[in-house]
Amino acid sequence: MLFTFSFCFPLLHFFIFCFPPPDLAGLDNGGETIKPSSPTPPHLQTFKASIIDKVLPHGYIQFISFYVPNQNFTKQTSIQHLKQSLSQTLTIFYPFAGRVKDNLTVDCNDDGVLFTTAHVSCKMCDLLANPKPKPELFGQFATPVPPFSPGLADRPAQIAIQVNQFDCGGIALFFSLYHFIIDAATIGMFLKCWSQIASKNECMSSSICPAVSMYPQGSEESMPDGLSAMIVFSLLKEGRGTTKRFVFDGSAISALKEKTKSEAVPNPSRVEAVSCFMWKHLMATSEAVWGFKQPSILLHAADLRRRMAPAVSSELSVGNIIWNSIARYDITTNNDVEVEKQLMVLEREAIEKIKYEFVPKLQSNGGYATIREAIEELHKICSDKSLNPYIISSWCKTGLDEVDFGWGKPVWVSFMPGIDVPFKNVAILIDGETNEKIEAWITLDHREMTVLERDHEFLAFASLNPPVSI
Repeated sequence: MLFTFSFCFPLLHFFIFCFPPPDLAGLDNGGETIKPSSPTPPHLQTFKASIIDKVLPHGYIQFISFYVPNQNFTKQTSIQHLKQSLSQTLTIFYPFAGRVKDNLTVDCNDDGVLFTTAHVSCKMCDLLANPKPKPELFGQFATPVPPFSPGLADRPAQIAIQVNQFDCGGIALFFSLYHFIIDAATIGMFLKCWSQIASKNECMSSSICPAVSMYPQGSEESMPDGLSAMIVFSLLKEGRGTTKRFVFDGSAISALKEKTKSEAVPNPSRVEAVSCFMWKHLMATSEAVWGFKQPSILLHAADLRRRMAPAVSSELSVGNIIWNSIARYDITTNNDVEVEKQLMVLEREAIEKIKYEFVPKLQSNGGYATIREAIEELHKICSDKSLNPYIISSWCKTGLDEVDFGWGKPVWVSFMPGIDVPFKNVAILIDGETNEKIEAWITLDHREMTVLERDHEFLAFASLNPPVSI
């Protein structure tokens, strides 16, 4: 039995995995440490964290990418090539091979990242499509991360990778990345660079852009203690939750865009449309279980890169360059037909507030003053116990489904789901097995999840854990 814990802000995911026998994956060896191919020069050996990096809760972001059998993959040669190309990539992303020193900086000491291999005693189709995916088993393909790796608890590696090969020749790549200077966009860029070096011996850039250089940091004297705890307290709705996977296909998403558009928002995005539809039905499940309506808020992670003036290039910008938009829905007498449109307007207004109010303050007033004000506002809103909060974090369009190491793109990218989760009312959105699809991994109170699984209107647009096409 293996237990792993991970915090992921803005989503903040803290999953507990309990895996039943039999063990499917057997480690080939005890693993090794991959270090940069070239030593980090002295002037780069201290990487400063930004104010957003510092105030967010830290933990491990974990997911698995599945690749079908390919004749270009041969176990010994391909794994050795993966390690060599990873070593070259760490020369560019040199902070990732270092160790977090004091919650303020990364000591870029080239200590390296963890790399293990394992054999899986089944076919990939048995796990993903016979008849449905079995995510409760995925943790067996995961490298234990601190504090569960002996001797690494004090200064753990920031990245752990495990290459799992199935009997059929398919591959599952497990990734665990420390959420200190790494957000979703950073992960996408790191894997894109690594795969380019592995397949083409080139990367789109040879240097990174630290988040700390993108806006003035301001004075640390204005920052109160306990900000991370304040954020956790503000965002998480406590209580045991269960996680299920729902998939929206292209036609369903197009229909939801039509359903949510209005004169105020004539062009809802795919993620906005799915989020508002989910928000409506999550509130309805709560009412069905508890017997009363509640006002609600939706916190949605927003990437600040393209909202800055001028926009920051997404290529090799490293750090947590994100913040949450906050939309509030109060109880109204309007009929349900118009609810999606109302929610869409509220969500769009919240996102535009990030772009036109939060980001200009961040770039002009400095990070510390702006972040302190934003956290205090968030804490005040979330302290209202009458509100029913939901958190949605989108990893769509981060490129995880495009990562090709020379043996094709992944057929599926999956988050690591929890079985018995100590919080609820959160969801992760990620691109499905085709670009037209969006997968939603939703965590709710088990009673509310039972209602959602029987919600015919919801299931008219979303399929519950369908098989993966391989």
